[in-house]
Amino acid sequence: MSIEISGLSKAYGKKPVLQELNLTIEQGQCYCLLGKNGVGKSTFLNCILDFIQPDTGSVSLFGKDYKQHSIEIKQNLGALCEDNPLIEEFTGIEYLNFVARLYNLSPTETEERITSLTNYFFNDRESLHKNIAGYSTGMKKKIGIAAAILHKPSILLLDEPFTGLDPIAAQLLVQLIRSYRNPNRVVLISSHDLNYVERVATHIGVLNDGQLMYNGSVEEFTKNGNHLIDQALFQLLLPHHNPDTNIDWMLN
Repeated sequence: MSIEISGLSKAYGKKPVLQELNLTIEQGQCYCLLGKNGVGKSTFLNCILDFIQPDTGSVSLFGKDYKQHSIEIKQNLGALCEDNPLIEEFTGIEYLNFVARLYNLSPTETEERITSLTNYFFNDRESLHKNIAGYSTGMKKKIGIAAAILHKPSILLLDEPFTGLDPIAAQLLVQLIRSYRNPNRVVLISSHDLNYVERVATHIGVLNDGQLMYNGSVEEFTKNGNHLIDQALFQLLLPHHNPDTNIDWMLN
């Protein structure tokens, strides 16, 4: 197994955000975490990344915990956080070289991988030599994705990776995720972009009111493809929604 969550709980003040979550994500899976805004998806991911300490419960990656194996775990973990913090005084190339040094990549590996990833995502090579501060949201996102994958981590965690990307870049990311997933890796994604989730997910988790309402394969979630992911999610989260609500007042 790659990620094991046991009895994970977190509250902010008196408000519980995560409640006794138990979850195992196996190697070879692309696990997509879904749910409405404010249900604790980012808190859950931040607990996995050791950015937030849970009130109770444990997180184990590769059968190891952060208390005893923090550096070893983080060397084999790649992450794109939702706020995508970058050093904006660097150029894109400088930042990726900086990240490569953090992971002790050799000069040859660094040049090969940075060239490969930037050629994949960027048509305008000149922009890579300008300060990140002047980049668009989409350009910053692509640099963040490249930085997360540069050291070939066994666990790749992406929080809202499609937000801010144009349709071409989003499709490139879909292809990248599909290529990156293999039997020795796990990809964990949190996203509201269900159209893209449908193209990459092997397994789905639906978080609501601090608990997993669903945890299983895409096939089970969509009833073997009889429903789209967005339809299945709507029926799960709003089973009693009344589609006949009268909104005619706004039509004229």
